[in-house]
Amino acid sequence: MGENVKNNYLIGMIGALVGALIGAIPWVLMYVFGNMMYAILAILIVICSFYGYKITKATIDKKLPIILSIASFISITVTMFVIIPICMMIQNEVGVSTETFEILYSNDQFLTAMVGDYIISLLFCLVVIGGIIVNLNKQIKNGVESKDIKIIAQDAGNEEFSKEDIEIVKNAFERNECMSKERTITKELILEELERTFDKEKAERIFEYLKIQKIIRKKSGKYYFLEKAQKNTFYRYGVTSIRTFVIVMVIAVALAGIIIFTEDQNSTTNNLGESSTIESRTYDFGVNNLKLEVPEDMHILSAEEITYYFAPEYANMYDCLAASDDFNKIIMVFSIEKTDQSAKDYLSESIGDEDIEIKEEKINDNTFYTVAFTYEDNEQDYITINCVYDAGDKFICMVLDSLQNDMLSLEDVIK
Repeated sequence: MGENVKNNYLIGMIGALVGALIGAIPWVLMYVFGNMMYAILAILIVICSFYGYKITKATIDKKLPIILSIASFISITVTMFVIIPICMMIQNEVGVSTETFEILYSNDQFLTAMVGDYIISLLFCLVVIGGIIVNLNKQIKNGVESKDIKIIAQDAGNEEFSKEDIEIVKNAFERNECMSKERTITKELILEELERTFDKEKAERIFEYLKIQKIIRKKSGKYYFLEKAQKNTFYRYGVTSIRTFVIVMVIAVALAGIIIFTEDQNSTTNNLGESSTIESRTYDFGVNNLKLEVPEDMHILSAEEITYYFAPEYANMYDCLAASDDFNKIIMVFSIEKTDQSAKDYLSESIGDEDIEIKEEKINDNTFYTVAFTYEDNEQDYITINCVYDAGDKFICMVLDSLQNDMLSLEDVIK
């Protein structure tokens, strides 16, 4: 570690954070474009965070696992709650703004899904960090140079104890047939055997080193040599241990189940047709006592519902948006600044067809100009009615879209 002139933890922290964010890229791509949440990809965040720290040549000591934990936590949090939503907005051609974020996070279903994915990702990350912390601490404790420290050490040996030294220890256990937990030997007897090759101090040190490395295992106060742990990194460190990994997997699956069940419950209670009340079916235009009252099989959507069923920008686009439970009936209301044109001329220009027939409809002494279009969708015939009303200082525009055999009309909804 002498290559580091000073303990530049700040530079190392920046490197770890940059590395963690780079490691999050595959996770973001899979989440946004693959429409899948592979929380196991959080492993890459921790690994890239380590190499991001290491490349800065900052001091590697007992503070490193703490720094990696903080950098990984920040990266996962920022990725889940900022970067992924921004990517989703861009993918759906939604303007990225503070208002869009507010609308998005006011949607309970969206927030529940994000928090659920976030918790599961943190659990996977904790498992990985746990294994890495164990491994790094062992390498640091055993004096491995910064340049030689690896996120997972493949070789049990180090500069003090070579592979040949470890083989000597293994041979000593083999001669005593103590290579599994079924056959063990006391520490005193194995040290006595090792002292025939090493001096007493080295025999004790290599014994303790291999015990820390979990190559020498303890069973009922006696010891045995686990050859699998010598040859395979997994048996020394694993991802921490099979038991810990299984526990975390069970917790993650349980949380996912709870989240899915909660979302199903929410979708059941939030069906458009089931929550209709007279308050959610009436909209006041704020002029000439005009009101929009939608049929009983429709209701006016909240900003959260508009965001969930359509897109965040729709919540700001319309003054009112109502829909039936099956979305075969939709009413959209928006207002624009009044021009020098008449309502009729504005409607004609906005449609772009001067020859189209514009009807004039009077309801309670209020004049509305309308144009109807028919179209086919999924082998069903629909009719769309575009409507403009001169409200004095603005034009109020409405779009009524419905099946031809269950058509909406102004007389049905304007009160």
